[in-house]
Amino acid sequence: MFNLFLPGMASGPGADVPRLPALETMLARARRRPLSSSPWVVLAKLAEGQAEDWPVGPVSAQGDLAAAPSCCLRAEPLGMDAEQSGAFRLPARVLGITRSEADALAASFDATFGADGLKLVIARPQRWYLVQQDGFSAGEPWRGFDVPARALAADARPAPPEPELCRLLSEVELLFFSHPVNEARRDCGMPLIAGIHAWGGGRLHGPAAPGPHAPLAGEPYLAGLRRLGAIPASQGDPGRHAADGAAWPVADEDMSVERLPEAERAWAAPLLRSLWLGRLPALAIVTGRSRHELRRRDLFKLWRRAHSLEQPC
Repeated sequence: MFNLFLPGMASGPGADVPRLPALETMLARARRRPLSSSPWVVLAKLAEGQAEDWPVGPVSAQGDLAAAPSCCLRAEPLGMDAEQSGAFRLPARVLGITRSEADALAASFDATFGADGLKLVIARPQRWYLVQQDGFSAGEPWRGFDVPARALAADARPAPPEPELCRLLSEVELLFFSHPVNEARRDCGMPLIAGIHAWGGGRLHGPAAPGPHAPLAGEPYLAGLRRLGAIPASQGDPGRHAADGAAWPVADEDMSVERLPEAERAWAAPLLRSLWLGRLPALAIVTGRSRHELRRRDLFKLWRRAHSLEQPC
C-alpha cells in the first residue's frame, strides 16, 4: 500500500484553505482509522522497526546533513511577537529567519554551551539540530518532546522529560532574548526568535556507513530512512511509483495552507489517477490524527461527497 504523509492538515489550516479536488475526493471515500501514535512512528514501522530504532532527530539529520551526527534532537526555532504581549511559540515558518540570523544564533549557542558537549547545527533556517557530541556531560541521549511544536495545543507549554534539557531550553531563551539578532528584529518590529523546541531525540545505532547524501525536498525523516537503506528509494515520479512506496512531500516545519496545492498537483492528483486506472492497488493518506485507507472500489462510493479541508482530519 502506498503511503502519502500529510500530517500538517490535521492542525486545522483555517478558512482560507483552497479547494483540493483530488485530496478531498480521496479523504471523503477512504476508510478512516484514528492513529494511535505519531506519523513518524507510522513511518518507522514501515521501515520494519520501532520509534526507538529510528529516532526522529538522528534519522532526519541523515536526510538533511552530509556529516550527520548519531545523537541529536530535531530543534525548531520558536518565535515571540516583538511587543512581548504573550504570543509565544510562533511557528518557525512565520518568522522569516535568514541563514545569517540562524548561523549567528548557533555561533552564540556553541560558544556558550560547547564546553558541555552541545552544538547547534543549522540544516535550514527553519530546521536546526541540537547535537550531543562525544563529550556530552549529561551522558544518556535526551529524548525531548515526542512531537513537533505544531502538534501541541496553542496555549500549552509543557516541559520536556529531562530536567537538564528543560534547564538548557530556559537558558537558551535568555541567551537569544538579548542577542543582536533579536535586537535588530525588535527595532524592525519583527517577531523575535525566542527559543527552540527540541524533540525526537535519541541515538542512531544503524549502519556505520550510510549511502551518499542527496538532499531531497520534503520531510527529512523519510529522506534519512532512504539514505540508511531502511526504505527503498523513491522512483521520483508520483505517476509511476512502487505499490508499497511512501511520500512525505512537505516537511513538518514547512507545512502551511500555501503548500497544499503543491502537494495536490505533485502527488494527490497523480495518485488518484493511478488508483482509478488500476495501476495502484491501494493508498493510505496519513494525517496527524488519522490514517485514511482507500482502494479502487472505494472510489465508486459516490454518495460520500467531497468537502473542503477546512475541518481538521
